[in-house]
Amino acid sequence: MKTNPERMCVICREKKDKADLFRIVEKDEEGKFTLDEKQTIQKRGQYVCKTHECINRLSKHKKIKVEIEDLLKMLNLLKKDSKDYLKILRAMKNSQELVFGINMIFDEIEKVHFIIIAEDISERNDKRITAKAKEKNIPYVHYGKKNELGDIFNKEEINVIAVKNKKVARGLIE
Repeated sequence: MKTNPERMCVICREKKDKADLFRIVEKDEEGKFTLDEKQTIQKRGQYVCKTHECINRLSKHKKIKVEIEDLLKMLNLLKKDSKDYLKILRAMKNSQELVFGINMIFDEIEKVHFIIIAEDISERNDKRITAKAKEKNIPYVHYGKKNELGDIFNKEEINVIAVKNKKVARGLIE
């Protein structure tokens, strides 16, 4: 039985399959790093989650300095790989399967199967939501801006949207 190698993200410290991470390698002695897109450069590598949150935190990291071109390339690869959650959510907006707003989601947390969190949510609220999602083993993703999520429901801003239907959640995850 062949197992997938796991690596740890240098930003969030979560272990994931190597395929679910970007690999960066030190480019020079000044501590600058470059994206190893094919994961073949013969140097010790560091790994970063393929999430907007970790890439955003990487861009502000004091010790690991990645060129802006490589950060943009990571974001573009991420966008290409990810589903267009906004389009899917817009199609579902009138169903009873979506809940939005932090308090409403916490009220119905037992029925929630997937959470979509705005990329520009405050760090405090992000920690609250992700901690609750991890505690309840609910998959989540950071996607879109608060105003984009708000547009779905004709609101100014929405921080978070949850999916209550198990089949729909599975479709969004896979």
